Amino acid sequence: MSEQEIHVGECGGGTIAAKPNAPRPQRIVLALVAGFILLILGLFLSLITGIFPISYTEVLEVFFSSNPDPTLKEVIYQIRMPFALDMLLLGGCLAVSGTLLQLRTANRFASPTLTGLMPGAMIGLCVVLLLGMDIDSFGSMALCIAGAVFGGFIVFTLNKIRFIRGRSEGVHLFMIGFIIDVVLRSASGFIMLLGEYGGYQQEWAISQGGWGIREGSFTFWLALLTILVAGSVFAFPKQLSPLYIPFAIVLTAVTVWACGTIGYIGLIVPYFMRCMIGNRPRLLILGSVFWGGGMLMLAKAISAKINERIGFPVTPVLACIGIPFLIFMVWREWKRSSLLESSRF
Repeated sequence: MSEQEIHVGECGGGTIAAKPNAPRPQRIVLALVAGFILLILGLFLSLITGIFPISYTEVLEVFFSSNPDPTLKEVIYQIRMPFALDMLLLGGCLAVSGTLLQLRTANRFASPTLTGLMPGAMIGLCVVLLLGMDIDSFGSMALCIAGAVFGGFIVFTLNKIRFIRGRSEGVHLFMIGFIIDVVLRSASGFIMLLGEYGGYQQEWAISQGGWGIREGSFTFWLALLTILVAGSVFAFPKQLSPLYIPFAIVLTAVTVWACGTIGYIGLIVPYFMRCMIGNRPRLLILGSVFWGGGMLMLAKAISAKINERIGFPVTPVLACIGIPFLIFMVWREWKRSSLLESSRF
């Protein structure tokens, strides 16, 4: 039974297709405009937040004044602006990855984490660090992609086996994905115990929760990958639909390669955007970049405010929104699947 069928026992076991109402244009515009505003807000907060305090007026002075303060100009243009751009691209990559997974599988719970892509890519990153490989090489990125493929293969294979009878595909994927996520994270922790920190202490810490982008410029590769994937899907949404999952694998692996694991964005942003926009790949890609990038920049600004000296992982900040949202999703899907199951009798 698909997610859009309601079984009616009184009609001799017949089915009625329940097609959801198409979102109104006003709601679509509101979602995109609100995402763009969130993006601008996150960008400004990223520019003023840090060990070196900068006010809004000083930021505007650097942008629009003909003779800005050289120190402020250097901090904004050479340090904070590239970092904010990286966070925008990373958040956009995760949100687009979740959107592609949900569009391809028609499952509300399909996300980089619950499909095993992110924990699998983290296994690949830990193997890279264990072997002492150059973290900036393409070989390390290839291992992250291979790990994402491994994690996704496990989850999608087990999801075909209906362990939980009478529940929807969304609840089933959540259960399988959650278990595999815990197993793979434990395995990555075991791999970390086998390795020596040495010169990779920062990378070991980053791989466990999105402490921040590692030293080194990933902006070019992130921008190139985001433009290629988003542009391809935007231009040919129907023709490239078989490539949605490979695209999601690469996007997820690259974000783990660049900054470690960042949770919840790949789940809550696509779910929210599909509720607001519907299954429109072009608009979903655009809205996912806005909301994903803006949410990650905002979370990073909040985490920097919590501890300006050494920083604070962004995943716990995102969890303040993501966990209640995930509980709501599970409760709603569980209740819905119970109603559909009871309507069979």
